[in-house]
Amino acid sequence: MRIYAITIKPLSPFGTPLKGDTIFGQFCWQAAENQAVLSSGLDYWISCYSERPFAVFSSAWPKINTANETIYAIRRPELPQSLLGDSELDVDCAKRLKGRKEKKARKWLLIGEDLQIRLTWEFMENDQEIYERIVATLPEVSQKRLRLTPVHHRRPVSSAEQQHNSINRLTMTTGKGEFAPYVTDNIYYMPGMELVIFAGLDEDACGIEELKNAFTRMGQWGFGRDASTGLGRFSVEGVKEIVPPVVEQADACLVLGPCVPEPEHYKAMYFNPFTRFGRHGAQMLHTGKPFKNPVVMADEGAVFVPHAGSFPDKPYIGRSVQNISKAQPEAVCQGYSLYLPMQMPVLNQGENYGV
Repeated sequence: MRIYAITIKPLSPFGTPLKGDTIFGQFCWQAAENQAVLSSGLDYWISCYSERPFAVFSSAWPKINTANETIYAIRRPELPQSLLGDSELDVDCAKRLKGRKEKKARKWLLIGEDLQIRLTWEFMENDQEIYERIVATLPEVSQKRLRLTPVHHRRPVSSAEQQHNSINRLTMTTGKGEFAPYVTDNIYYMPGMELVIFAGLDEDACGIEELKNAFTRMGQWGFGRDASTGLGRFSVEGVKEIVPPVVEQADACLVLGPCVPEPEHYKAMYFNPFTRFGRHGAQMLHTGKPFKNPVVMADEGAVFVPHAGSFPDKPYIGRSVQNISKAQPEAVCQGYSLYLPMQMPVLNQGENYGV
């Protein structure tokens, strides 16, 4: 399996978050509509997805291009602050609680192009700090405009409500039931920012050009909910192959997308649960059974500690999820996730990792 970094630039708001499992679904739709995306066709690769995943996608993460280096901002590992180090044990309780609140807001972990994880607070930043980093990479005119944004709105990714109305053409008004006004949440990325999506592809299934063409069409057609109204548009700024990082004495995996871990493979797991309420798209909406069965996953930033001697030798962990659709029995969900190897913080003597 080869690993690629896909750089995209959002051109509109999004109705659906750019999470790895949803990106996989959109990629499969591209393969279904264009037989040139996957050699041997989508049906073949779906049939062997449980034993041989042909594609595994990460969620999308901010990419910051400085004069000297490229930095990625990924989800901070879902580890307790006690494992990440508490430098304020000697201060009074009020100051300690204030410090913990400030550290909790540092939800982004900065990594370089070497993809090495450094679990110290100096590499963890909050929304405002990431916002300022991205602003500093933009043209001067854009910098001046973006720095006029109120401080509490300075974040790389935000959400806002959008009002919708359905008009009854008989009365030319809104009303009750299906014509009642409703609200949806849209996702907004700050102007000028770029995102990176890491993709693991079986080289027998898909090459770099086919991958780039599929994502280009995906960005032109629109990603996720309400694409027909202009949401989910992006441009592909580049695709390049990268070398997976090697960490000597790595003993844990930090996942880059939602994941369904293999049972009994890990002695400790740290994660926030995430439930995917899936839905079919395109012509599958008209089967009378458009909704998929919910899938409970570990969200991005989860940390899995394998049993001694069983560290994975592949660039991904997890498993495929089947039996998720009553309308399409062969449908699968990407329960796999790419991961970054890391070393767990040293615990105090006598302590054990907990689940």
